[in-house]
Amino acid sequence: MTGLLKKGKYNSSILCASSIIYFFVGIVTIPKDIYLSILLFIVMLFSVLHHGNFKNFDFKFLDWTFGMILAVYLYYLVRVKFDVYIFSFLLILTAIRLVDHVLFKEKRYGIFSYTHSLWHLLSGLIIVFIISYN
Repeated sequence: MTGLLKKGKYNSSILCASSIIYFFVGIVTIPKDIYLSILLFIVMLFSVLHHGNFKNFDFKFLDWTFGMILAVYLYYLVRVKFDVYIFSFLLILTAIRLVDHVLFKEKRYGIFSYTHSLWHLLSGLIIVFIISYN
């Protein structure tokens, strides 16, 4: 996997776009909810750190932990309405993540780089939708 990163074959441009989305949403939501903004910045930071160093388990753990905290925060504290759109988004993200996981386990890193980048981009766009929808 690290060979893909060194050769420049990893889709870092899509990952950068999703990080920019998280950063932009974090800035936009500062007046509305400072805690959500801080959480978005933390998720973005550990995502960037984790993707810069795949072998560091601490970054991976923190990336996943703060991602889950963000999901819970959005659902319970921001009062996201669980409707057909949110259910569809969660279903799509779960399906992409499952395919992503299988590709990684089968060491199909070329395809994995695209699906993983797509997952990050879609999750960022869905957060934008959730925040603007509520």
